Amino acid sequence: MPSLIHYGEGNTLRTGAQVENAGLVSHRGTFRWAKLDILRNNNRARRINGSLVTPRQAAEDLIGQVLLAAGGGGEELVVTLPVESYDTYVDWLQGAVLQSFRGTVRMLDEATACILGYDTHVREGQVYVVFDFGGGTLDVSLIKTRDLGAGETRPCEVLARAGEEIGGSLVDQWLLKELQQAQDLSDQDVADVGTALLHAIEDAKVRLSGDEARVEVTQFNDLTARLIGHDFTADGLRRTLETDRPELRGLSLYRLIARTLERALEGAQERYGIKKSEVRAVFMAGGSSLLLGVAGVLRNLFPDCPVHCEDPFEAIARGACRYAGEDINLALVHDYCLSSWDRERKDYVLVPVVPKGTRYPTEKATKALFVNAACEGATRLGLVVVERSAMLRPETLYEVDGGALKAVGTQRREDIALRELNPGDREFIHLDPPGTVGARRLVAGFGVDANKRLTLSLKDLEPGNRSYVQLSSGERLELPIKEVPFVAL
Repeated sequence: MPSLIHYGEGNTLRTGAQVENAGLVSHRGTFRWAKLDILRNNNRARRINGSLVTPRQAAEDLIGQVLLAAGGGGEELVVTLPVESYDTYVDWLQGAVLQSFRGTVRMLDEATACILGYDTHVREGQVYVVFDFGGGTLDVSLIKTRDLGAGETRPCEVLARAGEEIGGSLVDQWLLKELQQAQDLSDQDVADVGTALLHAIEDAKVRLSGDEARVEVTQFNDLTARLIGHDFTADGLRRTLETDRPELRGLSLYRLIARTLERALEGAQERYGIKKSEVRAVFMAGGSSLLLGVAGVLRNLFPDCPVHCEDPFEAIARGACRYAGEDINLALVHDYCLSSWDRERKDYVLVPVVPKGTRYPTEKATKALFVNAACEGATRLGLVVVERSAMLRPETLYEVDGGALKAVGTQRREDIALRELNPGDREFIHLDPPGTVGARRLVAGFGVDANKRLTLSLKDLEPGNRSYVQLSSGERLELPIKEVPFVAL
């Protein structure tokens, strides 16, 4: 269903297709990008019917409505999420689900879910590409399977990932622009017709990506009494997807897809020595995988291995169902680092405490460190933990030629993304009695739980201490503590 929720008068809620059918997609009371807002840590409230509503609240209400429509029962629920979701997003998502679901909630990244959904084609110890192309995002992951001895499970390790914010909705807008120019329509003419025209264009795109060569789109404008009509063709759609566009950094959709795949391959080769020739199959997920010519781009790039696109709509859901009740060991795709003072550099540096590639859930602490007081008589100590992820991106090089800029090549740039887990309260450790400079006061251990969240175990070595940590909720936990999710601190 479309990720839409609309707040109407009298606190009435519409979700998914109900919002589209009512022509309320662009209404101020509609939230449509709540997931992206949360992933980007944007929770700016919007005033609707006299009340402030945040993207996070809208997403929680949407999840609640979906679970209510599904019956809300059952003993176990598997929730899929993007490969590189941060702890704050994972923790929020689990909490939002638990508001309406009282059973066991398990989290699974979408790349592994896709592999599980295509399980009959998967073999142990092999490298595969997961190509997830939806309405608004493209996510490419290189996966290696391992440890297939435990029943029918398919444990996976993410070797590399690349992504772009492109999808089928962008193509719909290009086709709408084509129709608007061909029929000499103003923006108001398009607004008058509403979402019905966009739906008709999306349907034409789907049919042209199938086996139809021409599709006529018609829509009557009640306000101007004008019949809007336009013929879309498969050849025209292919030209649209082959056209270089400024919003795609001067590339066509096909070329950007190929470039994104190449970035993921380069990342796997640089970090693990994995070559393109080692890829055994490509698995496609997401409705935009069926877009005209997309599978051909993948087959041209991987001519020596099969490209599977049998059922991209259900692959991830089917994999999540296979995951339910199974014990699958997964691996981190980012580092957890502790911000530590370097005396020689006289600056803070990031020290990995749980490195990328660590399999989770961890049975014991992956790393134990002493935590000491920095000044005499300290009563509060802090730990600053950062999630660090890296993604290779292309960067075009230009030179001035004849008074104009000319592209002369492309180099790869590694973008490092950092996100602190506890920016609200870094000093959550309360010492009683106070600390002494130079004394090894605390032992901290770090691990990762089944929901891919960093955990902290902490012990005060001072005999008879009354030390505690204070959670963000205000609750106090006396030391020692064991495997407490760090995002709760």
